[in-house]
Amino acid sequence: MAKWVPDHIVIGAGFTGLLHAFLALEKGESVLVLEKRESTGGLIRSVRTEYGIVETAANGILNCWELESLAARLGLDILISNPTSKKRYIFSDGKMRRLPLSIFEIISLVFSTLTVPSQPLPGESIYQWGKRVLGEKTLSKVLEPALGGIYAGDLDAMSAELVLGKFLPEQAPLWKNILHLRNSRKGKPKILPGRRGTVSFRGGLGTLLGALEARVSSQGKIKYNQDITNLKELRVSYPKSKITIATNLSTALKLLKSEYKEFKSYQGMLDTLPIVSVTRFGRDSILNGKRGFGVLFPKDHKSFSSELGIRSRGILFNDFIFSGRTSDGIHSETFIMGGAGDREISSKTEEEIISVVEEDRKKLFSEGGIPLNHYVTIWKDALPVYGPQLHAFNRDLDRVLPGEIRVEGNFRNGIGLKSIIERAFSLYHPNLSA
Repeated sequence: MAKWVPDHIVIGAGFTGLLHAFLALEKGESVLVLEKRESTGGLIRSVRTEYGIVETAANGILNCWELESLAARLGLDILISNPTSKKRYIFSDGKMRRLPLSIFEIISLVFSTLTVPSQPLPGESIYQWGKRVLGEKTLSKVLEPALGGIYAGDLDAMSAELVLGKFLPEQAPLWKNILHLRNSRKGKPKILPGRRGTVSFRGGLGTLLGALEARVSSQGKIKYNQDITNLKELRVSYPKSKITIATNLSTALKLLKSEYKEFKSYQGMLDTLPIVSVTRFGRDSILNGKRGFGVLFPKDHKSFSSELGIRSRGILFNDFIFSGRTSDGIHSETFIMGGAGDREISSKTEEEIISVVEEDRKKLFSEGGIPLNHYVTIWKDALPVYGPQLHAFNRDLDRVLPGEIRVEGNFRNGIGLKSIIERAFSLYHPNLSA
């Protein structure tokens, strides 16, 4: 009996791998997914507890027409976030503030956006870009907590070209680049105004992963416990198959080195950051009567310390964001820690991590009650460091790899799930994404 040879092999059955497998199947390709673990999902899981749902990674996705299309094709209803959750806070001067800038700092920021060229300069870090384009106050009070919360990185070590380059293509003031970005989206499918912002699904993001897995396993093949260590051997076994590597950064590099000498120099250069999240269930909320999406905590540029000694990078208010996330009368807060400046937190025990969370919470809400439960998730290498080395690596991926080999993940087009979806659709549906 002849060996089945798939048109397309996907290595990794996390969100990225399942998405690419699904889109390849829709194009009529036969697909084989090879997964190292015993289950799909990667970082993303939605865990049901007696108190409510816990998201082990992202708690939602920024909506876009690609996600709307994907959900429709999978037969899923998108869950819109509650209007009251649109308020985002930054902790400054002892309070949670929606905009921590003074009137004079706002005037200075407006002047900068109207006059200062905003395209990232070659080799410029996010810190240098923010200081040059936005000014020191906006950098420390707004940009650092915002990007620090998303990328968990050190702004000094982050490449402005890699993180911001696609949004700022012209050497023009910020307002002109924003206008250019808006104009570039004309002609593309649009989503309804009431469906913009962060969205999810009933049962959490795991619902989307489950639907992708079901479709891929029914129309293609998923093989588990497949530890692929050598890309060259896989290419010998399946010389005519396309290959998409959809693993974490370290595994992708290991596979590439087995066949392409150009990537051997990146060994030890591409760093990743640990992330720890703790979802806390209780009967009171830190917001104490208010509502909102979450709060970020600015870190000192050099010491990574924050006001009041808060160790958390941010807190998400889960039950305010999406309905049905908890049982009646219970609040869910997810504390996010780790990243640059606090790698050590990922080596602590769950009991020690919970103790840190409760200490942070008392500093913010001394009248808080006794927690009902905690759910701790520790990822040792969750996020790549978006530095100049990763920027060079991405350029080499585009330059070196032949058309039948792709490498995809949160280190390619941006760190969020929205960026992964947009990039995937641009590859499989270029006419719609152009």
